[in-house]
Amino acid sequence: MEKENNDDNLADFTAYKMRSIIEDLAMEGRLDYANAMQTALDEYLLGNIQIGFIDGWPYIADINIDISAL
Repeated sequence: MEKENNDDNLADFTAYKMRSIIEDLAMEGRLDYANAMQTALDEYLLGNIQIGFIDGWPYIADINIDISAL
């Protein structure tokens, strides 16, 4: 059987992680932070910003390098 090379099957970890953080913040009653994270997620999904994670928390990057490696 030939290995499948279809990137369409890959999940977007950034969007998944951001949704998880937003849900957790909302459940804790931190709607101010949840709304800010949702705005960042919306901008990410529109392709306007890049989001990386350091120690599990998102950081917005306006440069084209992988900030997770810093």
